[in-house]
Amino acid sequence: MSYRQVSDADEDDGTIVETSQAGGLPYAAARVPERRFFRTSQSLHTAISVTAGTVMALFGYEQGVFGGIIIGKDFLEYFNDPSPGLQGFVVSVYDLGCFAGAILTLFVGERLGRKRMLLVFTVVMGLGIIGQTASQNMTQMVYGRFIAGIGNGGNTATAPVWHVETSHQSAKGKAVVKEMAVNVLGFVISNIITLAFSGLMTEAQWRFPLGIQLIFVAIILVMVPLLPESPRWLLARRRDDEARQVLSMLNDHDAEEEFEQIQSSVKAEQAAQGSWSQLLKGGIATRRVVLGMILQIAQQLSGINVLAYYLPVVLHRSVGLPQLTARLVATGNAVSFWLTTSASILFVDRVGRRPLLMVGAGVMAVAFLGVSIGVGAGFASPGNHAPGIAATVFIWLYFTAFSSGWISVPWLYPAEVNSLKFRTKGAALATACDWLFNYVVVQTTPPGIEHLKWGLYLIYSVLNAVFVPLVYYLVVETQGRSLESTDQWFLRNTAWLVHKADHSNAGPSSIADGIHLDPVQTPEDHEAMMTAFEVGDDDASEVSAASRRSSYSFVD
Repeated sequence: MSYRQVSDADEDDGTIVETSQAGGLPYAAARVPERRFFRTSQSLHTAISVTAGTVMALFGYEQGVFGGIIIGKDFLEYFNDPSPGLQGFVVSVYDLGCFAGAILTLFVGERLGRKRMLLVFTVVMGLGIIGQTASQNMTQMVYGRFIAGIGNGGNTATAPVWHVETSHQSAKGKAVVKEMAVNVLGFVISNIITLAFSGLMTEAQWRFPLGIQLIFVAIILVMVPLLPESPRWLLARRRDDEARQVLSMLNDHDAEEEFEQIQSSVKAEQAAQGSWSQLLKGGIATRRVVLGMILQIAQQLSGINVLAYYLPVVLHRSVGLPQLTARLVATGNAVSFWLTTSASILFVDRVGRRPLLMVGAGVMAVAFLGVSIGVGAGFASPGNHAPGIAATVFIWLYFTAFSSGWISVPWLYPAEVNSLKFRTKGAALATACDWLFNYVVVQTTPPGIEHLKWGLYLIYSVLNAVFVPLVYYLVVETQGRSLESTDQWFLRNTAWLVHKADHSNAGPSSIADGIHLDPVQTPEDHEAMMTAFEVGDDDASEVSAASRRSSYSFVD
């Protein structure tokens, strides 16, 4: 998709040409770009949601697929009946790869941009999936899962940021919850596929469920080149004309006010000359990054992947269900999990992040306590089915509570809470924490089931109870705020403890076609830096040729 330069002659041909003032100088903006593949802004937003959702669906599929194949007879026989410790490692090494991919994002994310990041890491993930599917021994399987993990780590650090930065501020929460709903749909598909192939006594029992992931890879590689880059990333690279064109495509109303709002925020942050030393010295930037990291760590220590990765194993070995029954119950639970996650779209942007997290953590603590009691009673009375049924009900309660907020907010939060200057670094660090603690949980679960029995679930009950005061005292409310107004909130509220702070979204705002735009008011001590930062003739070499031509190709 390309754009034609607007000349003076175009003003007389019946085409609307926008004019405005930017920095006191008049300009003639490019015409609202033709949407060649997506005729309306809504269809474009839908395509972005589908693409980002496919990234998360692939993530969800990987969460569920190994739990389904690792209890299969052919898989265990083919790999010589691996011990619980080795089973834990071959599953969790994927998370180590994801950790490595998230760390790589720190070094190449801002340089490549959101789109190129997704393309590069999707190719890497595809290579890892091929390696797993073709594995002849456990060593090859481990390497395949590690390589696929690198790709997924980079993708999951990038897709939510890209999605949020191309969404209207009033739909940020819904955008990421849609990703999570599709993530759980991937989890559902993995359960259905492994159930469907569980009756086979050939290698197809596990090779097909692994290889089918390449369909997700193909969708991502086809869709990403057709979609726009983040306008905020373009403005950060001083590609203003391209950013304005992208915003025109993403909006049906005049996007100039939103453009100027984002531009002001970008200039203020870049004028401040943020760096790693600034990020690590303990100021506001550090606090904002740490908050995103805390929620990602808490999400993993809530115990979701004890159940998501190993639900058939938990139901079979802990609860005592027969293998086929365990698979059927796991599939039914996955469908329920998807439905409740999808339902959360209705209220995620109506209810604040803090209430969702606190209530959810409280219910999850009760749920894991019920699982622990049920599993313990089941071991004490092997012939009694009631404890197993009770434990299964509490597992369902846990997934329902998790889907109400904990599934989406920790992924949304790093993109919401961090300033543009540190958004990629913050999202990457938070995602790295998620994968590191994901590895810890997934690695320790099979030995924990074997040795701790009911005590494993009691540990996660206590952890969830701890998260209630943690959110109450530390987590800042971001619901309903634009990315730029969040910057201003942190400038006004510098204390770490926020239980007495004003979390409301009150304040002056302007409205354009129903979209609330909070004005950015740059602090006085930034004014001089912003003035010095203005691009002049001497800076022309730093502005891309594409930006100078007012043209931008979506197909890289």
